[in-house]
Amino acid sequence: MRRTLIPVMMLAMAIPCFAQEGPDNSGDDDKPLVLTAVPVERGSSGFVPPPAVNNAGSDYRIGRQDLLEISVFDLEELDQTVRVSEDGSITMPLLGRMQIAGLTKIELEELIARLLGEKYVRDPQVTVFIREYESKRVAVTGAVKKPGTYEMLGSKTILEMLSLAGGLDSELGKEIVIFREAENGITTRIPVDLEGLVYAADPALNFEVSAGDIIYVPAVEKVRIFVTGAVREPDLYEVPRSEPITVLEAITLAGGTTDRAAEKKVVVYRYGKDGVRRSFPVNLRLIKKGKAEDLPLEKGDMVLVPEAFF
Repeated sequence: MRRTLIPVMMLAMAIPCFAQEGPDNSGDDDKPLVLTAVPVERGSSGFVPPPAVNNAGSDYRIGRQDLLEISVFDLEELDQTVRVSEDGSITMPLLGRMQIAGLTKIELEELIARLLGEKYVRDPQVTVFIREYESKRVAVTGAVKKPGTYEMLGSKTILEMLSLAGGLDSELGKEIVIFREAENGITTRIPVDLEGLVYAADPALNFEVSAGDIIYVPAVEKVRIFVTGAVREPDLYEVPRSEPITVLEAITLAGGTTDRAAEKKVVVYRYGKDGVRRSFPVNLRLIKKGKAEDLPLEKGDMVLVPEAFF
């Protein structure tokens, strides 16, 4: 038999939170009875929600902006899809506004069933389905194969979140950065050594992330160096900014000098911040012998190895 709401006359007699409005015309059978529903106070059920935790899974605790699908068996008028507000509350028919952030799915089902059963519905069967876990998301961006925002169902470590993002891309920097917002609204920057995390597999570096974290994997910054003249492979080369390259290294990168190279007359051309091009003579032969300093190159430098004329 379909379960229905308690008949109006029984509610008027038995439920103190319903009040009859208008004058008392008990002798007038044709005048309709108007009822007003009063939201149930949270304290009336004796249920106190536990504090929110980071873990999810079966213990996942509902948070702000989560999307919930709530249904009461055989009572479609009470079914609804609702998003948890920023203050951690939802509004339900008959029950009004309820603070539910921090509850698990099962605890919310029990709470709604208890409140409905106390005053409105006989033996309610309540089901809560979490459609979107907006409060437990972690953003992974930078040099990963699938940057994006991912749901963190259960506790997740840095490597697990990187795996969800398709793994690391090539050309990485030396560290990963975690941006984490504290309760006071201040965002902290947590650097994590990439070599220790990935290659040395240091478990201390693979700590659990928190909901709302941003995992940023910086790509290595490149600088362009042009090597031309009497070298075997003249070209424009990109090298990591974090690993400065010298004249000898740049020429080696270009395959070395040819037999016709005038190694004593190598020139580095560099544009300053004022836009003026300056030249720096370099004696490559003395550098090779360890008798001269190998000039470090900067972004945009051009190394010219002239040919010797006999």
